[in-house]
Amino acid sequence: MAERHGTEVSFRLGPGTAVEARALATRLAAATGPGCLRHVLFLDEGRGEYGCLAEWPDRAAAERYAASAPVAAVLEEIGARAERVPRVRMYVMEEQAPGD
Repeated sequence: MAERHGTEVSFRLGPGTAVEARALATRLAAATGPGCLRHVLFLDEGRGEYGCLAEWPDRAAAERYAASAPVAAVLEEIGARAERVPRVRMYVMEEQAPGD
């Protein structure tokens, strides 16, 4: 199976902020550009914790995305608003077959 790479942006805005988190995630998704395989938003609305994961075919694409000016602008906005500094991490992604 081909190796995939993920760029995760996680942030905490606090309870009742899902609409705002979705708007930020939409901007992060729009910044992906060509090569992105998928972009997913994870929501814990009760705690106000969110994460976006962009999936890439190679590490270089994941790194370019994380270092891009549009992503930096969204991260700055999140940082000014969030309860914690947003976190950006990169992963090697391995698909696992579900158990029986």
